[in-house]
Amino acid sequence: MMQVLIDPQKFFENKIKEDPDFKQPLMIIGIMAVISAVSAYIIASKLIGNLPSDMASVAQIGAAIGAIFAIISVFIMWLVYSGIFYGISLVLSGQGTFKRVCEFVAYGFLPSILGSVLSLVLTSKAYSSLDLSVQDPALLEKAMFSDPYIMASTVIGILLTLWSANIWVFAMMHARNLTVKNALITVGVPMGLYVIYMIYTLLQALS
Repeated sequence: MMQVLIDPQKFFENKIKEDPDFKQPLMIIGIMAVISAVSAYIIASKLIGNLPSDMASVAQIGAAIGAIFAIISVFIMWLVYSGIFYGISLVLSGQGTFKRVCEFVAYGFLPSILGSVLSLVLTSKAYSSLDLSVQDPALLEKAMFSDPYIMASTVIGILLTLWSANIWVFAMMHARNLTVKNALITVGVPMGLYVIYMIYTLLQALS
């Protein structure tokens, strides 16, 4: 499976010759979901520590619900990305099943596993140094996004998103039988907009 990270062209060229198999894709998405749940719970727990004791128990339940929602959201994100790529490639006369697209798109989330772990570490450090007792949500948000750990997490997220996009280009070439140009359009349009948004968020924090 490491081949997809260093030579996605060869990986998907070989994979398309096999029958669809969701064991590895589900494992990738499952790992991401677990990391996201742990991250959501840790961050929520840090916020709970600044609440009055009579609200903490209720908030603890909210943290658990947030962790569950984080798991569900990862699987939804997988289907949404697959749907967007499938829809754009449909306009570009792509051929291939949505099932195959879902299978191949999952492999593009491999860099996100590394990103999720690094983000969890950096975000935890950020929340440890932030004054979460600030009552003004706007000031708290500004402090969060200008924190060097959060900024580092954002930069890493941008780089890993570009890595994922590179994998998805080759995934869509083979899953939907697209030319390099059409695969670049299929992946580049939505991912380009997402990267622009991330860069904009980073610049706003720096301003």
